[in-house]
Amino acid sequence: MCREATTLDELIKALDEAVSGPADKDRSCMSELLLPEARLSPIAKRPDGTFAPHSLTLDGWTEAVRKRGHDVLTEHQVKVKVETYGHLAHLWSTYELRLQPDGPPTVRGINSIQAVFDGKRWRVLEILWQAETPDLPIPEKYLP
Repeated sequence: MCREATTLDELIKALDEAVSGPADKDRSCMSELLLPEARLSPIAKRPDGTFAPHSLTLDGWTEAVRKRGHDVLTEHQVKVKVETYGHLAHLWSTYELRLQPDGPPTVRGINSIQAVFDGKRWRVLEILWQAETPDLPIPEKYLP
């Protein structure tokens, strides 16, 4: 059963649950958390050395994740800063990814999440993220 996201705290927990698990799991809960026009956009280094987002629909993201096969991944937001106005929210969150639920983080990064409250629940319009690299560590102010 999918978690309801009537608060922003519930939205963060629901996103973690929807992203976490086997790569080939059912993503219907993720679909319920996103608006139909939502985009999932990792920022990555291009071959020419510049950086740019790669914008994906939920289907495109799901296809990319499924390429991991049965690998299990656990995502957890470790620090979240929330800004809201009316029915608009911006969540700036530091995330950690683990290959073992109790293991050390294998990847960390920052999510920039835009969400909209429709009067009943929060849904995501955009998640833009960048993973930490040795030459771009996460600043202390974004760590728990």
